[in-house]
Amino acid sequence: MSDEPTHEAPPAGQDEVRIMMANSNRTIRRSMGAVAAVGALAVAGVGGYALAGSDGPTEGTRVATVATQEQTGGPQGVGVPGQGRQGEGPGRQEHGQHGQHGQHGQHGQRDQRDQPGQQGHGLEVPAPAGTLSAEEAETLSMMREEERLAHDLYVALGEAWPDRRFDNISAAEARHGEATATLLANHDLPDPSVGSTPGVYDYPELQELYDDWLERGLTSKSEALAVGAELERRDIADLEAAMAATEQPDLDAVYEHLRDGSEKHLAAFERG
Repeated sequence: MSDEPTHEAPPAGQDEVRIMMANSNRTIRRSMGAVAAVGALAVAGVGGYALAGSDGPTEGTRVATVATQEQTGGPQGVGVPGQGRQGEGPGRQEHGQHGQHGQHGQHGQRDQRDQPGQQGHGLEVPAPAGTLSAEEAETLSMMREEERLAHDLYVALGEAWPDRRFDNISAAEARHGEATATLLANHDLPDPSVGSTPGVYDYPELQELYDDWLERGLTSKSEALAVGAELERRDIADLEAAMAATEQPDLDAVYEHLRDGSEKHLAAFERG
């Protein structure tokens, strides 16, 4: 046995032990803090997706991946239906917006508004309930021509003075003429407007009115609008007189509809 002394490493001092333990504790705290942060991100981004305890780097990475994909609208995103949609990223918001825009109820409302008659654009002419007197038949024939006169005059004035009112009201007058033509057909009466020429009328009184109104209306746009208002006032008076002179429900219903339309036309022309 050698007499030489054995050189052994001295045991670690207490200061070194404390340093090692402190470093270890800091490492553990950093790991737990990272896991807690990832867990909070998952809860905020996923909506209730919590991390129970510290499962190590593997589980933490999985949760972070899920949260990131959910925020970007990725394929593995997990959401709670009806909640947190606006906070889940552009992908989710886009789907939500499309969902709102595609509601069938909204499309249904638009379709209803476009249907004829919803806003006064159409009239269901009632069936005749009796035979017309000679006076009622003559008045109806005159009304048919008055509506044609209004249409023809507004078309001519609209060509001279482009204005949406002339376009819209001339189209309305054409529909009014169709309503009176339907009444004539329902009562087996001839339609004086069949085969007619615009601006030409069998009734001398109407021909004189058309010629005078057209001549005045072509002088200026303001005069054309004044002519339109004058025509509508006359039309309203004639329709109210016709309503007072008949007891036929179909004539009364159509005349009332035309009178209401003429009042709207008058208001449009009077706006100047």
